[in-house]
Amino acid sequence: MCGIVGFLAKNAQPDARLLLERMNNLLEHRGPDDAGLFLNRDEGAEEAPAGPQVALAMRRLSIIDLHTGHQPISNEDETCWIVFIGEIYNHQELRRELEGRGHIFRTRTDTEAILHAYEEYGPECVGRLRGMFGFAIWDQPRQRLLLARDPVGIKPLYWTEAGGSLAFASEIKSLLLFPGVGRAVDPIALDDYLTYLYVPPPRTMFQGIAKLPPGHRLIWEQGSLRVEEYWGGPASLLEHPAAEPLAPERVWAAIRESVEAHLLSDVPLGAFLSGGLDSLAVVTAMAEICREPVRTFTVGFENGGLYNELDAARLAAEHFRTEHESLMLGPECVAELPKILWMLDEPLADASVLPNYAVARLARQKVKVALSGAGGDELFGGYQRYRGEEMAAAWGRIPGFLRNGVLLPTLRLLPNRGDTRLGDRVRLAQKFLEPLDLPSEQRYLAWNSFFQEPQKRALGLPNGTGRHSFEAALPHFRRVEHRPFSDRAMYVDLKTYLPGDPLFLADRMTMAHSLESRVPFVDPVLMELAYRLPATEKLKGSVTKAIIREALLQRAPEALLVKPKRGFGTPTDLWLRGPWRPLAEQALAPEALRRTGSFQSDFVQRMLAQHQGGGRDFSQHLWALLVFQLWHALFIEPDRAPEGPVSLHDLGFRMPPKQV
Repeated sequence: MCGIVGFLAKNAQPDARLLLERMNNLLEHRGPDDAGLFLNRDEGAEEAPAGPQVALAMRRLSIIDLHTGHQPISNEDETCWIVFIGEIYNHQELRRELEGRGHIFRTRTDTEAILHAYEEYGPECVGRLRGMFGFAIWDQPRQRLLLARDPVGIKPLYWTEAGGSLAFASEIKSLLLFPGVGRAVDPIALDDYLTYLYVPPPRTMFQGIAKLPPGHRLIWEQGSLRVEEYWGGPASLLEHPAAEPLAPERVWAAIRESVEAHLLSDVPLGAFLSGGLDSLAVVTAMAEICREPVRTFTVGFENGGLYNELDAARLAAEHFRTEHESLMLGPECVAELPKILWMLDEPLADASVLPNYAVARLARQKVKVALSGAGGDELFGGYQRYRGEEMAAAWGRIPGFLRNGVLLPTLRLLPNRGDTRLGDRVRLAQKFLEPLDLPSEQRYLAWNSFFQEPQKRALGLPNGTGRHSFEAALPHFRRVEHRPFSDRAMYVDLKTYLPGDPLFLADRMTMAHSLESRVPFVDPVLMELAYRLPATEKLKGSVTKAIIREALLQRAPEALLVKPKRGFGTPTDLWLRGPWRPLAEQALAPEALRRTGSFQSDFVQRMLAQHQGGGRDFSQHLWALLVFQLWHALFIEPDRAPEGPVSLHDLGFRMPPKQV
């Protein structure tokens, strides 16, 4: 829910109210129901308080306490003010605790509970919040500004310093309006983006604009600024080397309890149903809890082959008798990409933004809140890559002459198209088996990276810093050295990939349509339980998320429990060879690449030719470059950043054909 903006200026900003309103209005899609602002030093005021000028504003999507939840909210004597996005699921318990300590509440909203918790506990209040959040509190007596983001990064928060001022916002586009904020590409962020397909915190693709990392808070106090971590991960993972076997029913009870907590709402809600195990678990729990039929939503693809999950979603919907709606996408959905990039603010090379954008629009026609299964893979072992060490060990036992002289050269020659089962397995094998000479942590990161270092050099990216992109993730491995490798890998994904990709796109694609997304798997109580489980309860041979499958055995259709994991993919590889080919050739043409000045044309053209020839799958690489090119045309090349969505035509690209 909602979007927030604000700034702290040592020297008062001219036309501060107008500036704040403009920044806030760019977030109207996040909160169309209400708007509010606070200025501690407004134009025309007879007296101004000591210290800096502080401005807070928000746009509200009303979910809880529809009538008295207007923000900003102050404490009783108006010395502390808060703006907040998200939901606090334990706010009623917090309220009872704080009322017992003498705090007086004027609303039913969770926002006010945070503010009184701050009064009672100071910046440590963040450790008492169960939910998703990004908030700012101005404490006038202490001359303190506190910014905080939830532990796993479900909700976004960005900040920058410019001209002696600190500015913050839920989305970067608002910061681009602040005086002195530039629009230059951060070369290190670009290097990281090509590795991971997203930009890890604290960087963004904009030089000088930072993400507040998940589980961190920023404190500005009497002229001094610091960013500090308040949550490093579940205590059951960080502090206890011994795992604890749990019965599937105990795990199911925890999942059900988390889903029930996430149903807190004063407005209609539903669920995304992709056909995968995690969304199936969420809908199963909702069907057990809710008296009315659950509303579910899914999306499929025309001629999508293995990417089409409509049949699996339909089977689940029929089993649970949900009010189910589905949508079929064709390749013309790429026309939405500029609008999507405007909502994202920075490039994200995950083509599932397209179906996520479409299914959020579909859901918003019926509900205001939608639950999703994001996070289940990282908690309960949902990716085959968590078996990578075991697979690498088995590969290493093959005699070297056979492995390196016959099998590996043959594997490199096999077609790896992702639209067939065989091609998909070949692609996985190629990624798993190539980097065997690296240490295990770097090998895992190499398996999950896209442009390797030689490819980035061939693209023309300099390596003048001597820094490797893996440096963003390696400290997380070292933090949990006492756990089995699969647990370590899940933790790294919890700290990097999950907030950088699935949670990021979920927030932006739902907020684009004024829809709130909730993720019951990414809940502190459930996370503690998940990381107490032995890795062998999650991964049993080639079976991923084994304990979730066991918990669902008597509750969901068996056919969905044995279905191989596919993910909420998009037929990027198919469509880049067909209907998207003209767009790719335009965006990656030599003259277009020269305009951005980021990539060498020869290497890009070779990848294009090999992919379109059908022998090699470079769809992820080409999509990453295409997305960057369109983002650059949208945000960097114009004289100023846009203040609204634009089209492919506006960016100078011809529309792709509407039929396959």
